[in-house]
Amino acid sequence: MNEKHDVFISYSTANQDIADKIHYTLEENGLSCWIATKNIPSGRLYIDEIGAGIKSAKMVVLIYSSFSQASKYVKNEIHMAYKYNKPIISFNIDGSEPSDHMGYYLKVMQWLAAYTNPENYLEKLVFDVREICNEENDVPVVVDFTNFEESDFSKHKRDWISLALLCLPIYWTSFIYMGITANKKKWVLMGLLYMIPTVMLLMIYFQILDYLFLLYPMFILFAVIFVLFWILAIIHGLLIRNEFLTLKALLRFSSMDDELFNYLFEGYINAK
Repeated sequence: MNEKHDVFISYSTANQDIADKIHYTLEENGLSCWIATKNIPSGRLYIDEIGAGIKSAKMVVLIYSSFSQASKYVKNEIHMAYKYNKPIISFNIDGSEPSDHMGYYLKVMQWLAAYTNPENYLEKLVFDVREICNEENDVPVVVDFTNFEESDFSKHKRDWISLALLCLPIYWTSFIYMGITANKKKWVLMGLLYMIPTVMLLMIYFQILDYLFLLYPMFILFAVIFVLFWILAIIHGLLIRNEFLTLKALLRFSSMDDELFNYLFEGYINAK
């Protein structure tokens, strides 16, 4: 039997920081919340858990932004909330106007324009949620982040995705550079292959299949691929380093004379 909640929080993971603060503030004011980063057990199907979470909640708080507007997962959540006749408060954090699809579901719902500074509107949000959930509203609203801790995914996204995106191109671009400089197509192709972890990070960063990477098994798979490619690239780079330096020296010495280069390079290969 699913645990009952007052609020289901719908959002794009690009807005994880404000989602965490809304979750924390609502919980601090006695309102139980369902949020993906805390309420989906490891190994469970995301879609099933989302549906159960919406059913178990009295209402939905939608963190509305350009990111959530573009997210098919958020659209599906709002569609389910509409289907189950759940009240929706749209907490607009960047002034985005709803698309035709979202506007269909949200046109009769409550809007809270919070895009000047979302944290300044949390007290109003708590008040409105209490009204919908038939909770007592004579108790003062508490908005205090002294003991607030961001979710693991929020920290993860900010701390190491940005750092990895900064550092990862170093190793795969080096293969492309060496391949072009030494006229070795194989090295260029290897550089493109080693670019895969960077592409995966960009997918998370720009919300492409974002919720897929929230699933625990997918994180494990990604971590394995990430570490494996990093180790392979380092070993491969060390193995071809001497060959690259020799090829570069030969190219410089031969002044791009193809015949002289081929002669010198054949001698180098035979000497090995």
